[in-house]
Amino acid sequence: MASRTESQDSVGRSTLRERHAALTRSVILEVARRRFAEQGFAATSVRPIAEEAGVSVQTLYTAFGSKQGLLLALVDTIREQTDAPGTWERIQRSDDPLEVVGLAAHIRRLILERCGDIVITFREGAAGDPDVAGAYAEGRRRSREGITHMCSRLQALGALRPSLTRERAVDQVAALFAAEVYEELTGEPSHWSPDEYEGWLNERLQEVLLGATG
Repeated sequence: MASRTESQDSVGRSTLRERHAALTRSVILEVARRRFAEQGFAATSVRPIAEEAGVSVQTLYTAFGSKQGLLLALVDTIREQTDAPGTWERIQRSDDPLEVVGLAAHIRRLILERCGDIVITFREGAAGDPDVAGAYAEGRRRSREGITHMCSRLQALGALRPSLTRERAVDQVAALFAAEVYEELTGEPSHWSPDEYEGWLNERLQEVLLGATG
């Protein structure tokens, strides 16, 4: 009986450690994300991130490996905070071309609305740091992969505009998805709301992919 109790205690301690480690990672990422957005990647040091998060520098390195490792973790944060994988799965299951396009416009809006600061951090940091450039490229690869799945779904449904190849469709959607477009429309002097951006993007995607007009 004692042996069983000891085993249960060991499992309990292990679970507690895992929860603590996950919370620590979350706090570090939150601090790093804000500091990167405010100061820029290059100007942000690891030590102030660790101090504000209430951990040692060694703990940060153990959790993420490097400052660049923090950025790679932020790529995953985008997926977690927008449920991008779940939306892309819905796109793959849908038999309605309009729903496919609408879901794509919605997920892009969520990514830029909730995680636009991360996208900007990657974009600005990529110019001067090869590791940041690699992380930025990985984020762009994931985005393009999702776009390709969407266009393939439309093609399978026979809804893709006849004169449009899947490859050209992907290229044009990627251009419409550019973060700079969102920033231009929602920033000064336009000040569009995220809802207005999503509606505009939905209409443009319908025109480009489905040939819909009016």
